Amino acid sequence: MVIQVRRKNSGNAEAGPPLDAKARRSSRNSSRLAKGQNVETLAKTRTRSSKRNACMKSEKVLTELNSKNNVTGSKELAADASVCGEAECFPDGIDHSKDDLCNMFGCWSCLFIKSLNSGCIQNILQLRLDYVHRHYLVSLLLKKARALGSHSNGDCEVHSVYWKCISLLFFRSLPQDCCRTYGPYLIGLIMDRSIGDFLPLECAEILFNMSFFLLKSPLSEQSRDICCIFSSVTMADVVPWLLKAFVLSRESPSLVQEVCKLLACIFLLSTTDSSIQLPLGSHKESLSLNHWATYFHQVSVGTNLNCHYFASLQASSEEKVPKDTYKDFRNETDDNVSKFLRLSSRDIKYIEKHMTEFFQKLPDVPVLCISMLGGDYVNALLKFHCHPPFFPAWMLLSRFDSTNEPTTLLLPVDSISEMQFEDSCTKDLGNPTRVLDKWQCPWGYGITDYVAPVFRNILEENFMSLSSATLTIDDVNADRVRWWSHRMKLNNYLANTLKDIEDSWFGPWKCLLLGHQLSDEHIETASSMIITGLDTEFEFEVNPMLIKAILGGAVSVDEVQECFLQLILYKGYFGRGGCCGKDRLKAFSSCQMDDGSMETLKRIITDASYELPQPADRDPVILVLDVNVQMLPWENLPVLRNQEIYRMPSMGSIFLALSRTNNDYKDHSSPFPVIDPFNTYYLLNPSGDLSSTQEEFVQLFRNYEWKGVAGNSPKADELVLALTNHDLFLYFGHGSGTQYISSKEVEKIDNCAAALLMGCSSGTLHCKGSYAPRGAPLSYLFAGSPAIIANLWDVSDKDIDRFSKALLNSWLHDKSLDGNNCSKCCQLTMELESMSIASKENGKARRQGTRGKKQQHINDSTKCCSCKQRRIASYISEARRACRLPLLIGASPVCYGVPTIIRKKVMTDSTTREMT
Repeated sequence: MVIQVRRKNSGNAEAGPPLDAKARRSSRNSSRLAKGQNVETLAKTRTRSSKRNACMKSEKVLTELNSKNNVTGSKELAADASVCGEAECFPDGIDHSKDDLCNMFGCWSCLFIKSLNSGCIQNILQLRLDYVHRHYLVSLLLKKARALGSHSNGDCEVHSVYWKCISLLFFRSLPQDCCRTYGPYLIGLIMDRSIGDFLPLECAEILFNMSFFLLKSPLSEQSRDICCIFSSVTMADVVPWLLKAFVLSRESPSLVQEVCKLLACIFLLSTTDSSIQLPLGSHKESLSLNHWATYFHQVSVGTNLNCHYFASLQASSEEKVPKDTYKDFRNETDDNVSKFLRLSSRDIKYIEKHMTEFFQKLPDVPVLCISMLGGDYVNALLKFHCHPPFFPAWMLLSRFDSTNEPTTLLLPVDSISEMQFEDSCTKDLGNPTRVLDKWQCPWGYGITDYVAPVFRNILEENFMSLSSATLTIDDVNADRVRWWSHRMKLNNYLANTLKDIEDSWFGPWKCLLLGHQLSDEHIETASSMIITGLDTEFEFEVNPMLIKAILGGAVSVDEVQECFLQLILYKGYFGRGGCCGKDRLKAFSSCQMDDGSMETLKRIITDASYELPQPADRDPVILVLDVNVQMLPWENLPVLRNQEIYRMPSMGSIFLALSRTNNDYKDHSSPFPVIDPFNTYYLLNPSGDLSSTQEEFVQLFRNYEWKGVAGNSPKADELVLALTNHDLFLYFGHGSGTQYISSKEVEKIDNCAAALLMGCSSGTLHCKGSYAPRGAPLSYLFAGSPAIIANLWDVSDKDIDRFSKALLNSWLHDKSLDGNNCSKCCQLTMELESMSIASKENGKARRQGTRGKKQQHINDSTKCCSCKQRRIASYISEARRACRLPLLIGASPVCYGVPTIIRKKVMTDSTTREMT
């Protein structure tokens, strides 16, 4: 009976889906390629006589080719597995012959194989045109679905559009009313590995858009009609779709970014009703929900740059590595890094193994990944709101390292008030002003401008005050006073804005932004007591790393208590700062927090944290910031002003930077790069119009006998050699110096020096639409520079000179620069030297470093606490205090890169012989 119904629908199938005129013409063209699959359709097609004759001639030629190649006719098309590929056309479970379905609806897979077997180039070219047509048609249909999905009452219509998209991928003519019957089989087709890869990006786009729409639809309070299987989809059903989209979309960085962002959110949303059951894979030791959410969150940040790094890594391996060492070097270094830059398999089963390797290779220092979610994500998170007004955005915060379980948190974000800034404008300068240039926002417009518009206004006012020129000069002293008064106002506004961001967005969870305390004996004891108490009193399991971060970063018992209260109410996956009251966020934990429970919780915390640790030295932190939040000076939030912080565009760039460090001594060298501040090249005032800056530094540089240029602009070739053969590059001039050495020239360098770029907006990342961000820091990182200190916005010359001078003095006068002062370091040096000599005696040649003579064998270890060696960003917080405007100017310099040790290098005897 079922077969009869399907054959009855085959008459409509022959007419093709009622999409548009172009679709019908495409269907007729496609039918001429596979005459045996829809003979009646071709006979009914009305054409001019000349076209009919050409069609008949083409059919005759195709018949001859088919007979020569032993291709069967229309009635026997699907009988031959080599033509139809019946094992690949449909997934198992269809209750009647797959051949009949291919004949009824026109299987594209069968047509593809038949066209190849025919050997006719015209058929293959026509098939290619059909693929292009399907690509654009699917794209248009997805846009239509998104437009319809914006209305709350159009679910069934949106579902029909998605069914059209899926059917276009596999069939030439599938009637719309067949979706109820064949719905599960269509989903099976798009999830099948061999079939779904036929048009991978189109499959990924369909799966992503379906998942996003279905995620938002169940959250609506209105009931939905059961029109098809889409009406009963759950989060557990959506996860395999998105995992399939993830492995299919690896050729499209923008699509990978969106898929991973949605996956991270779904894993967190599933905690409200425990809809996703772990393990998802076949591993016995399953990864936690935190692992899954954190992994996909970090993949969603810097995806475009990871692809850039991956392509460059492959090219550099082929061009720069000698043939006799290519195999060993590539296997041990490039392959270990490239697998974290790009997923190497399209098999979903490989994802969990890849994730396990990823977390094992993480650095010991904590990595913080921050993203801002707006637009449709806000609608998907509406179920957590109790009362309007609703939040304009949500923040996704992940914290992870190699030794602890990761944690991921969703925090509501509200807009920062602009009232404090309304009375500020350039009229405060007193005299009429003319602005030489109009400020161009580097990031165009983003969600940050919606939730923190005052920050954009501050940067514009800063630019206008620096670029303005007074027209009257009668009272110079009065104008100077007004100018400085205006600048101080801007500094205070920025301080208040950063304080509001910390209190409003993070609240008690600002403790997650801090690094590990170096001495945490008390924290270990207190965390054990709290974990035991929560398990006994509330039967609540908690992430131990999260407990340690709270106890090590909270400044008061009240903050600790608030964190643990939210931890219980929201299961450790959601939180709220000062912008969100207790009644505005729904609790979904099974634990009931009455007055008695609150007293019990307070007693547990008080007993465990009777003595919170005093402020102490902490490990550094690496920030991986989404493009929507990278313009904010996170390093200058009040809680982070004494924290050593580095920025990196993606996790892939971190792996690449650390792998370059470990090329020579993988097992015994420092896990982080080491630079010698005395091996420096400078470019000072190349434009010739910063005389005060040149006078401030030129004598200092000459005293240390550094090489460099002052007052003139050198050739690009000279700067390339300087960046290649020195450990540190100092630039004091306008901009980032790209007017003297272009970004393309910098990126060609294999192992670039660390850089101090003290020009206006030298660290700005320019974002244009969906394109990857561009900027001088990214070019230096791409070239192998371990660290770059640069300015996020425009600065005044004299105040940034104060910062630079304080920073250089700290680097050059620190007592820990001399590695010979530490007995442990000296012992390690002797051990590595003996190992190097033994290696040579055994006849095993060592691969030379890529930096040439500048590359020296560094004998160091950051694990040695007795010598207390400091890193390049350890001194930035102190240098900011030297500025007259510690936030408006001092907050501008940030450090891109990985933790980089500042130390005067010690060369071994073997190194000296190699250099000579």
